[in-house]
Formats: sequence, C-alpha cells, structure tokens
Amino acid sequence: MKKILIIISLIFMLSGCFDYIEVDDLLIISGILIDYEDDKFKITSQLIENDEKTVIKVVTTEGETIEECIAEISKLSNKDIFLSHLKVVVITDNIIKNNINFYDYFLREPKSKMNFYLYTVSNEDKDKIFNMNKKDDGSALFIKDMMDFNNKIFSTSTPTSFLDYMYKKLEVGLTPIYPNLTIKKNNDEDTLYLQDIIIYDDNQNKFKLDDKEGVFYNIITNNVEETVINIPCNENENNDNFSLNIYFIKSNFKWKNEVFNINTKITGKINSYSCKYDLTDNKTIEKLNNLASEYINENINNVVNIAKENKTDFIGIGNYIYKHDKNYFDFENDDWNNKLSNIKVKVNTNTTIKYIGEVRK
Repeated sequence: MKKILIIISLIFMLSGCFDYIEVDDLLIISGILIDYEDDKFKITSQLIENDEKTVIKVVTTEGETIEECIAEISKLSNKDIFLSHLKVVVITDNIIKNNINFYDYFLREPKSKMNFYLYTVSNEDKDKIFNMNKKDDGSALFIKDMMDFNNKIFSTSTPTSFLDYMYKKLEVGLTPIYPNLTIKKNNDEDTLYLQDIIIYDDNQNKFKLDDKEGVFYNIITNNVEETVINIPCNENENNDNFSLNIYFIKSNFKWKNEVFNINTKITGKINSYSCKYDLTDNKTIEKLNNLASEYINENINNVVNIAKENKTDFIGIGNYIYKHDKNYFDFENDDWNNKLSNIKVKVNTNTTIKYIGEVRK
C-alpha cells in the first residue's frame, strides 16, 4: 500500500504545481462493480482512503449514469476521485444480458487510463465481491494478483483487459469472453475464486468453458504462459497417465481452400509419470510426443465444437477469415455465427518433450 501512495505522490511532483492536490485529499478507486436495475446504475466501489492511516472502504451509489454514481462517491467522502489506479472492473449478468453500455464512461473519462481488467460475476455473488479481504489491500488487488498467479501457473482463466474487450466487441467475427469471479467455501470461510470463462451468444444466452476447456482455449489464442495437462497413456484399464508441464506454446491460424487450420507448437517437460513405457528408450519419447499431440488436438477440437454448437465465435475464426479473404463472406449483411457451424476446421499439434527430469520407468 505504501508503494501505491509513493507512486501517486511522484505523479503529482513530476506534473508540477498546477492543479496540485494533496494525496490526503484524494480518494483512490481500485475496483468497481457495475450493476443495472430498475433503469439505474448501481456502483459498488472499493476505495483506498489515506488520512492518518490507510483504510480500505466499500461504498455503493446509484444513479442514472455512471458519472452520477462516481460523483456521489466524491460528495460522500468530500474528496477528489483518483481513477488512474483502477485495477478491476466487475460487471454483472444484468449488464451483459440487457446490453447496457457501461464502457462509454471509461472511454470518455480523461482520468481513466483504461488499463484495468474486466470480470463478470453472478447476481448471487455480486454483493459479496468487494466486501472481502478488507484487512489487506482489499478484494480488487487480491483479484488482480489471483489472475496474475493463475496466468503464470494454471492458465484456466484468461486475463481480459478493457482495451482487449473493446477490440473484440467492435471487430467483426469476434465475441468477447469474461473471466468469472465466484465465492468458494474453504474451511467454512468464503474465498474469492476464478472459475470458468463466461460467454454470451447473440441472444444473450450464457454458456461457459470449464477450467479444462479454458486451458485449451488459451492454447488456441496464445494466452498461456505455463500450464500442466494430464495425458492418458492409452492404458485405460489402469487410468495411467503422464503430466506435461507446458512452458512454450505458439498457435497460428491459416485459411486455405475454405479450410480453417489451427496449427500449434508445444514444448514441455514431464512432471509425473505412471505409464508402462520405458523412458530410457528414445522410441518412448516419440510415442509420448504423439500421445500428447493427439490429446491436445482432441481437446482443441472440443473447444471449436463448443463455439460451433453455440454459434458464437469466441475463438476469432471469422475475424481471421475476414482479414484474409474479404470476398468469402459478407460480414456486414449476413449472420456469421450461423455460418460458423459449417466451417471446416483442421487442427494440427506438434509436441516436443524436451526434459524428463528425474522420472524413470
């Protein structure tokens, strides 16, 4: 928390004395939850207040516009709002299903740096999100750290910046995705948790990618820093498998002869191993490479089929085709998502196991 206040102080020192404001006269917003009910916005904000000591506060305001809600926070605290430190914006089902424009405020507001990350939350959990973790840096910074950790270790969720969201919303052949925040019980205590990726079709019907599907979505879209996948050994009677720690992934698309190709190169190392194949034999490594490639192909195809079945292009197939073959489809006048289900998709994965560690069998 001290680092935050030091950085803010430096900003004002470097910007000169014009319109100088004492740090103690600022109210820092680190997280915002946006809901919409009865023709009004309902904003729950996590605030960092610095008087004699730093305090985390949560305030809820209502208004016909987001501007009114933010202004009300300033009136309640008798302090100027500092929006540049905003890390997290959470939107509810009500916002998405009713197609409420929440983003225009952040695009127009000069104090918004637009470098925050976007999440969704169910109506059931929306009132709890920012009323947790008050003893430390508050829920907003906890959510940011939770996503950073997930992206580096598991890659079951997907960091979605505000600018990335706007790009997907405005581009043809692309559908936004939403990392989902939920509340999970841990030893009878509520804990913030990242679970599933939420997607809405053209009719605002909600569906999801579970954690496993989320990993393979991230493989397709190059959103994986590192992850571990468990791969069967083809010895189904014993449920034997090996775990592959993937630390390099490169996926690319190609549109040729009306076939959409997803090509993926993966490099990894074996973490655990219960197969019966002898790892000292070079042919075993080749076999494991093939098993991994087949397994990854199967799961990528599963994610593609989810997109087709829901007629919702969250992968970006249509956007790629639009940019490389503008004569193929009239995106302005025809329904791309209906066409999506008829697109032929071919998946090709090349896996290389570089390291088997101390594992021997």
